[in-house]
Amino acid sequence: MTPNLQIELRRFISSNVVSKLNKFYFENDALLIKGIDVSIGTVLMGLYNKAEESGFYKEIISLISENSTFYGEVDFTSGRILSVDDCYRLEGNDLLKEIFGNKKGRISEMISNEVGIKSETAREILNFSALLVVSYLKNNIQLLDSLKLLLEEQKRDILNSIHPGIKIILGFSCYESVDDKNQANLGRSIFTLFGHNFF
Repeated sequence: MTPNLQIELRRFISSNVVSKLNKFYFENDALLIKGIDVSIGTVLMGLYNKAEESGFYKEIISLISENSTFYGEVDFTSGRILSVDDCYRLEGNDLLKEIFGNKKGRISEMISNEVGIKSETAREILNFSALLVVSYLKNNIQLLDSLKLLLEEQKRDILNSIHPGIKIILGFSCYESVDDKNQANLGRSIFTLFGHNFF
């Protein structure tokens, strides 16, 4: 069965994880959950943008070692994160550099602005989300061969979870509007074809 990546990853974000994260950040729980959700979607679309780079997916999961503190704290079978400490502050940073390059800082600022959380929180939950996504892929290595196709199929839903400013930075600025324009033009051409040009 084809996994819905965003739903699979969301199930790791229990109320227990949120309360543990809030020991560091002191944010509103609902905003923190929203920030993590946006960050997960952002990381997935960052990976989508790298789909044409040969070997990138294998390379990115190789950055997570079996000795990674974060990787060891995730129980993939039951969909739980067993412990939350601040190991991801360091461990996630290298992943984000590979996925987003010099856009990393702008993306975390945009998450901060559009979700309504502190800049530091946005930076750290982006690190956390990158580690969660890539750790999940490392544990489900069989998904790598079909990852490009999975992300293509799920792209619309993932993009719907991301705010417009973040989409622009990721290069999806015209994604929704182009679709809407095409639909409108299709409607016009059908009416014109049948001689009912009401526009």
